[in-house]
Amino acid sequence: MVNKNSVITGIICGIIIPSIVFFLLHSFTFNRVTPEYLFSSPGIVAKLLSLSLLGNLAAFFLFLKYDFELSARGVLFATFIFGAGIAVLKILEWNGM
Repeated sequence: MVNKNSVITGIICGIIIPSIVFFLLHSFTFNRVTPEYLFSSPGIVAKLLSLSLLGNLAAFFLFLKYDFELSARGVLFATFIFGAGIAVLKILEWNGM
């Protein structure tokens, strides 16, 4: 059985939730834009990833409400990983790639 209060559970939730939110944001806002065009511009992807991290905010506070501190720590770690990826995309945007 999987332990609900573990860092691994938090990391998995911290990766899955923004992925789902990213897909939903892309589906509702860019429904006529092809994925090739979307991913050719790192600035658009960085903005969508930033918005998708709001799902992690909800998961973080939900884990804290139910006293799953280790899972909340995992969500926070996943958020920092996503933040580093967003920073890389922003640097690529500034360099004109």
